[in-house]
Amino acid sequence: MEWGLTLVSSFVVLLLVGPLALFAGGVLTFVVLGHLIPAGPAVGRTSFDCPFSRRHVTAEFVSRAGWRWPVDVSACSAFRDPRRVRCGKACLAQAETHWAPSPIAPRFALIAGGVSYRNGGPAAEAA
Repeated sequence: MEWGLTLVSSFVVLLLVGPLALFAGGVLTFVVLGHLIPAGPAVGRTSFDCPFSRRHVTAEFVSRAGWRWPVDVSACSAFRDPRRVRCGKACLAQAETHWAPSPIAPRFALIAGGVSYRNGGPAAEAA
């Protein structure tokens, strides 16, 4: 009869602790994958005076994380159908994108003489 009580108590503990262990493992997996998988493309919208069409336009630029310039124009108000961009997309050479670091990773690290920024930071822009 002692083995029956041990079996039932083991089953109860498994029912209580098992879901918590699975949840913790899932969260850990997503945190690790969040650091390893590269960021996907992002779309940014801006308005400017287009020197090629000589109009004030609103355009959507597709950018990749870490790239200094956008890779494509997904929409432009200079055309009747803004999603069908039919020009040479020369505005790509004039546009510039900036990226903020991931909020998961720390932005800076304390060092003996002050602060050391990742990816340049304000100290690199001032120099």
